Amino acid sequence: MLSSAPVAAQDDQQAEEARDTILVTGTRIKRDGFNEPTPATVFDAQVTQDLGIVNAGDIVELIPQNSSFQSDATAGITAGADVGASFANLRGLNPSAGTRTLTLVNTRRFVPTSDGGAVDLNLIPTAMIERVETVTGGASAAYGSDAIAGVVNIILDTDLEGFRAQVDYGQTFRGDGEDFHASLVYGTAFGGGRGHVVVGGEYQKKDGIGDCSGVRLWCAEGWDVFTNDNDILPDGSLTGYNIPSSPTFGQPNYVIAPDSKQAFNDSHGVVRNRNPANPDARNMRFNDDGTAVLDFDPGIYVNSNTFGPRSGGDGESTYADSDLQTPSERYVGYLYGEYELTDALIAFTEVTYAHTENSNSGVTAGPRSTFFVNPDNAFLPDDLVALLDGTQFSLGKDVDNQIPALNSAEADVWRAVVGLQGGLGDNWDWDVYYQYGSNKKHRDGRYSRVNTEFQYALDAVDEGEFLGGAPNGNIVCRETLMADPDPRSQGCAPLNLFGLDNLTQAAIDYAYRPVVQDFDYTQQVIAVSISGNLFDGIGAGPVGAAVGAEYRAEEGEVTHGNIPNYNDYAFTFGTDYGGTIDVIEAFGELNVPLLADSPIAELLEVNGAVRWTQNKARNASTGEEKTTDKVSYKFSGIWEPVDGVRVRGSRSRDIRAAGFRELFNQQVPTEEGSSQGIVDNFNIPGSPGLGDDPTPILNGGSFALAPESADTTTLGVVFSPAFAPGLRLSADWYQIEVSDTVTTLPGQRIVDFCGEFDLFCDRITFASPTDITFVDARQVNLGSLKVRGFDFELAYNLPLYELKQGWGGDVSLRLLANNQYDFKVQADPTTPVIDYAGQTGPVRLGGDFNPSPDWLFVGFLAYDNGPFNVTVSARHVTSGVYDVEKIGPQDAGYDPSLPDSINDNRVDSATYVNLAMSYEIALGSGGDQYVELFGSIENLFDTKPPVAPGGGGLGGSNYPTNPVHFDTFGSRFRAGARVRF
Repeated sequence: MLSSAPVAAQDDQQAEEARDTILVTGTRIKRDGFNEPTPATVFDAQVTQDLGIVNAGDIVELIPQNSSFQSDATAGITAGADVGASFANLRGLNPSAGTRTLTLVNTRRFVPTSDGGAVDLNLIPTAMIERVETVTGGASAAYGSDAIAGVVNIILDTDLEGFRAQVDYGQTFRGDGEDFHASLVYGTAFGGGRGHVVVGGEYQKKDGIGDCSGVRLWCAEGWDVFTNDNDILPDGSLTGYNIPSSPTFGQPNYVIAPDSKQAFNDSHGVVRNRNPANPDARNMRFNDDGTAVLDFDPGIYVNSNTFGPRSGGDGESTYADSDLQTPSERYVGYLYGEYELTDALIAFTEVTYAHTENSNSGVTAGPRSTFFVNPDNAFLPDDLVALLDGTQFSLGKDVDNQIPALNSAEADVWRAVVGLQGGLGDNWDWDVYYQYGSNKKHRDGRYSRVNTEFQYALDAVDEGEFLGGAPNGNIVCRETLMADPDPRSQGCAPLNLFGLDNLTQAAIDYAYRPVVQDFDYTQQVIAVSISGNLFDGIGAGPVGAAVGAEYRAEEGEVTHGNIPNYNDYAFTFGTDYGGTIDVIEAFGELNVPLLADSPIAELLEVNGAVRWTQNKARNASTGEEKTTDKVSYKFSGIWEPVDGVRVRGSRSRDIRAAGFRELFNQQVPTEEGSSQGIVDNFNIPGSPGLGDDPTPILNGGSFALAPESADTTTLGVVFSPAFAPGLRLSADWYQIEVSDTVTTLPGQRIVDFCGEFDLFCDRITFASPTDITFVDARQVNLGSLKVRGFDFELAYNLPLYELKQGWGGDVSLRLLANNQYDFKVQADPTTPVIDYAGQTGPVRLGGDFNPSPDWLFVGFLAYDNGPFNVTVSARHVTSGVYDVEKIGPQDAGYDPSLPDSINDNRVDSATYVNLAMSYEIALGSGGDQYVELFGSIENLFDTKPPVAPGGGGLGGSNYPTNPVHFDTFGSRFRAGARVRF
């Protein structure tokens, strides 16, 4: 039976009175979930069993308010440090380097598993989950920083009795994505019932689903978005350097079309359409063995990147290197123990260990456009040498099929809690604990191009010919024959990039080398809290209160192995950084019932909470220190005018302190646009006008970042009519306004707006009024967000005997929906406010935020009759806008001559239906010992995702759809068995 306990389990009054009062996530005061003034969604363990879910991340994905950029289904757009991880992302508000959703385990923080502060849900033992509570209103006053969008609280079953085991296997109906999972849990009392211990373990291994265009037909179709810029102006013109220019052929400026291929890039090697190559040699491709060249068709339409994809042509599929699912493996162990020292004092401990391994295909850097091949290269075929006529050329080469790049991550996470809890009198409970958490993550990036070594290896000559004699067939690197060779050329092996399989391992090992990263993070927490009833109140019920304090010390370090010439690598994991964050917090909460069973109202109560937070940070690299103080608060209330109708509302001020990466990850200064540099600003007095000014740019995090602030308002109604026992309806309106959001300013924008904003000029260093020598483009608190919408929930449970005597079993229905009608973003004061509500096209580049569809529905219909259960679930994403910053034929004011015109600005809707069944076989007469066989099918009708190209962000092409909202795996099944005794 589907359950939303405790929220939807209020119908039987006797059961309600008998059930222990629990702590619901939205408050520190114990109360039943039905009385919670903030919208809360709860899924219990029965749901995970009924649906065949074996991963905590998949439970969170059931929540329509969750919009995870980082999950199992987004492998192709999350190839960074968190590959394979699954993060909660309520309302889609998580920034690219942080989190605005607080994840708790047993109502306590979990050590961050990302340098952005998020918690990988893969680390939670699913077999031990009792329920997952989600509060989608601000909760900083109750739990502290990061709870701007809400809280996901995973409650583990620490009272478990007996033995439980499960083993299951799944894969897609196309035969890939194999998934094996097993778990074992045991709980028992000891010491005459004064003690209790629970121990368990879980293992899961999933195979990857790779090469999107090779394993899924919808991906092989190759839909992409192109810039319709065939009318390129001559070299040297301003428009020619700033495409797109005006549309051509009467078509719009942007075109969504199939058959996306790499233009000027191929696994054989392509002579790019670029000076200084002789025009007769351009658009040529090498044959398989590299001994001749053939004509190469680059396709039509020019992408926003002149060397990017085009439609059609002879290049390889744009999506050939995009993984659909990462290979992953995880081990999770858990131990909980408690002992009743006295009737009013319990000692407890909790230990979690998790190990995860994840990887996905990297993109091995081939020759970039600034690497030129000399006409005397010893590997060039004679026909191309003749065409070049003594000129260099720029080579386009996809080397991924010959150099297997891999981005892998391996993590070990420990978390231990020891504490005491007890009671004071009949009405007060207290809790004190110490918690230690450690995360050690190691990353490997296999085969990163080292630019200098690559250029030396690419410049291959015949030794005899170079030394002035006859060719002797000994092909070497030119640099090794120089009078004073660079020491880095020692061991150089020449690269033959012409053709398919001419690379030697020696050349690969010289020009491509591994990069590593180690992320070590520790978290220590000491917390104390006390809650209970202050007094009996004013006749409507006792006045409840909770107070407490918490100290949290976090320390992190990111290192990269002291690799020589690290800054010369084409792909790295960044620079070393580290720091400490110490947090001191004190909080208080008060709940006051004002009316109960009165002529005016069945119930009226108000609640208030406040938290003071002091955040101290120290940069390990610079020694800088800073302290910030913030206050968060929340006011809420419940009014029940008549029995069965409750109105609830809340208003809160929430905060998010800058995270570890945002504070400490300062990059090495680089010159922006090595071929162009910074363009001077007309607005700067004395500026010569438009012109390139190569300038060092400092990017990355900033120690000067201040906490973000958010104001959250919710207002809703809960309807539980007496005439329909088992029915519950809720509707809640929400608004979240976030100010001072952390944002990144491009160096060019800082220069462009220096004359209008003094704070921009303050980030520029001038040698003279016309000479820019440095631009500080580190992150700043200049952005804002505003999201508004409605949440709906319907839950109904009907025993069939109420319809007809003799009918057995129960039917359960649950429907959740989210309508998000505003998602307004202003990146910084120089940009307009843009409303992304309803955009289901490309995800934001880097996942800086992720808007939801206009409507998202999740539904469950279950029939339960003793040992047999069948559940049908569905998820519906309504049609949406491809890109709110573009205008298509469906939009008012469309004109194909507009620079933001596009041929189709709509994304189709999608509905995914799942089926799950289970059957219990009793092992004894008690009913609590059984074997259960179960199976499930996800995406039962194999619904393919809608066309929505640019899955890696606008201008990027990782998927021809949006993997956050749409299923990319296709139909898949899982089957297994559970045993309990």
